[in-house]
Amino acid sequence: MEYSSTNVSDNIDNNTKQENLVAHNAHVVKLDPVNDTNEKCDEKPYIDPDIQKKLVRKLDLRIVAWCSLALFVNNINRYNMQNAFIMGMDKDLDIDSVAYNWAVSIYFIGFTIFKIPGNIIVARFSPRWILPTVTVLWGIVDCLISACRDYRGLLVARFMLGVVQSPLYAGAIFLFGCWYTPSELAKRVSVFAAVGMLLSGAFGGLIAGAISDTLEGVHGIASWKWLFIIEGLVSVSVGLVGFLLLGDYPHNTRWLSPNERNVAILRVRGRDIGKAYFKRSNWKTILENILLKPLTWLMIINLACLFFGINLMLNFAIILRDSGFSPSVSNYMLTPLNGFATIVSLVFAWTSDRTMDRAFHIAALQFFTAIWFLVLAVVNKGNNSISLLFVGAYATAANSAASCLGVTWTNEIYAIDNDTRAIGIAFVVAVAFIIPNFVNVKTWLVTDSPEFWLGKITCMAVSFASVVLTIVIWFLIHRQFMLPKSGKKSNHEERK
Repeated sequence: MEYSSTNVSDNIDNNTKQENLVAHNAHVVKLDPVNDTNEKCDEKPYIDPDIQKKLVRKLDLRIVAWCSLALFVNNINRYNMQNAFIMGMDKDLDIDSVAYNWAVSIYFIGFTIFKIPGNIIVARFSPRWILPTVTVLWGIVDCLISACRDYRGLLVARFMLGVVQSPLYAGAIFLFGCWYTPSELAKRVSVFAAVGMLLSGAFGGLIAGAISDTLEGVHGIASWKWLFIIEGLVSVSVGLVGFLLLGDYPHNTRWLSPNERNVAILRVRGRDIGKAYFKRSNWKTILENILLKPLTWLMIINLACLFFGINLMLNFAIILRDSGFSPSVSNYMLTPLNGFATIVSLVFAWTSDRTMDRAFHIAALQFFTAIWFLVLAVVNKGNNSISLLFVGAYATAANSAASCLGVTWTNEIYAIDNDTRAIGIAFVVAVAFIIPNFVNVKTWLVTDSPEFWLGKITCMAVSFASVVLTIVIWFLIHRQFMLPKSGKKSNHEERK
């Protein structure tokens, strides 16, 4: 099917502004909304700014808003172990330091194993059905954690939680790349990550504190069990709403008007926007792009370094409890910290999009974070005063902004076709996620609280390493050294 100036004007009143959607100065644009095999045009097609503004607003309110909310409950379910631990789960299930860290880390084994298959399923089939379905499933699994009787049952439940949560993060990033332009992408990814990952920490602390204060022993159920039940049911509700809000791709989303659909196609023309190409892909090229390119492994190591920096925030409630604060106050203190990290992430996302720079934003943020981890590690060998602890925690929150930009950068590096982008994002993010969580088993032992000297010095080292890695990656991209290349066959090649 072709979208040209003639068939657009057949469907739109000639006296309206919309007639210029595709035709401008008698320029004809030929679009295939499924295969996107359009020839390069000398003249950029006209896009009505009013319709584009309405389209972007609709995308923000549906796709970005729901994905952010889904990631919000995803992370509340994923990172509620520290909340449950200080609410009595450690005593009820007889969990020591090593067992706690393994219960946290085993999640990422299931998460990593199913990350790539999950993202392939999202790209190959229907994001609007797959993403809400897995949200409902992980809500059910989180509810079932409350029924665990011992450490072994907790391990099984946490592994299954990682399995069903694995498609969301990379799947949502993939979906954003199908709709948004490069100048819009970092802000949306940062809103997604900030709301989903940072505000979840803020509200997770509030929820845990309120449950600890009001539901302990209600109906004979411990407060930590109520935590899993309530947060799981919220996830199920969010998943059900997702079936109503999400769309797939510009060419087949029903809640777009014809004008909005044409604009959506024009905005991403020249990129793969329709059905995934897995039946026609050159798998040899895709695997070479992901496994044999040095950029992939450098990005994995760099993202892993970025993800290390959130460990102070993830253990902040435990540090406060062991410094003499009550469990409820310790949970409540997560709220302003994560709120501040959210603001920082959004500010740097805006400046990154405005300057179209990722590398030097990340390097600067990581250098700043490394200095503060160094200060926290060397002052009294990690046994910091409460005032220095709070200042250091807020300063290292800058790492959250760097993490958001790192994921955005990954999406852009592999944006040569749907196949490479879907698998590339999933592979890089999954492996980068799991590395810090296995290292943390030894470096962030809860028995080291509140000093956590080894954890702080480790974060300092990897933050400095990230500065160097970011500059190296930028240099390789600038020199176009062994970058991913498209292996998708064109219609012309197939007809031969």
